[in-house]
Amino acid sequence: MEKNKKLSIVIVSYNSKKNLENCIESIYKKIGSSVDWEIVVVNNDRNEELSKARINLDKVKIVDHKKNVGFGAGVNLGVSYADGNFLLFLNPDANIVSDEFEKVLKEFDNDKEIGIVGVRILSKKNEKQQWSAGREISFYDLIRNNLRISRSAKIWNSSEKKECDWVTGTALFIKKDFFNQLKGFDDDFFMYFEDMDLCKRTRALGKKVLFCPDYKICHGGGGSYDDWLLQKKHYYDSMEKYLKKHSKFFSLWVARFVRKWFVKK
Repeated sequence: MEKNKKLSIVIVSYNSKKNLENCIESIYKKIGSSVDWEIVVVNNDRNEELSKARINLDKVKIVDHKKNVGFGAGVNLGVSYADGNFLLFLNPDANIVSDEFEKVLKEFDNDKEIGIVGVRILSKKNEKQQWSAGREISFYDLIRNNLRISRSAKIWNSSEKKECDWVTGTALFIKKDFFNQLKGFDDDFFMYFEDMDLCKRTRALGKKVLFCPDYKICHGGGGSYDDWLLQKKHYYDSMEKYLKKHSKFFSLWVARFVRKWFVKK
């Protein structure tokens, strides 16, 4: 890994105090002194006092935003407080499983064309988590995905490193200067598809998106939502924004059709 580099782990928290405690504990345990690191927590929840959480604050900055602006906008705010040359965006309901953290960062040194690195996401049952990496979405995929025969499954199930079109924001690595070059996440996405959009803009600049399954993160999933229908609404709202933004108008029509069958507005 390049010398004199520091990693900033940016976590956006909403309704996630207990999960956040476990997440940060796993960071201290698994990263240790292998790299120079810090944690930046953006608190989007006005009802939670994270300063009173059971957290070792030695390497933690808490940004009390107290306004739920969504994941992407929260990350953008957190990055403005980050001192690291490398960034890891990590969900508060995720725990680090693997050691040898510096191996992920070395991927950026091994290939200067790499813009984003994603890792293996495991469920609490230690199963490979679906939709953690994949191919660009199309109208064809909208049908296949809802029939659970996604072509992206070959990527998230792979045991070897693969170049792909997108990786999930659950655990996403990127250099800070490149993230700033991209002007961060598009905060028009409240939740969902902001990671796919970031990856698409990365590829548009000629950079690669790499999936690295050897490094593992355990993800609880859905920790910020109590309302399943609201979660689905945000998902389909963001999907439609993504398709419209990138001029996939036929896919947008298909998405709206599929939405009528799978979620109430």
